[in-house]
Amino acid sequence: GGDPLGHRYMWWNFVSSRKERIVQAADDWAAQRFAPVPGETEFIPLPDKRPA
Repeated sequence: GGDPLGHRYMWWNFVSSRKERIVQAADDWAAQRFAPVPGETEFIPLPDKRPA
């Protein structure tokens, strides 16, 4: 339940209420600024088409 969250933008594995945050998340992912997942060693690159 609860109140509706409002419109969400989605791209690849990112979801946000702001398009700008999706672009920032894509930049952060490409620069590998996210904390690594314990036990994972593989890096999955972003799709070629980036959000605008």
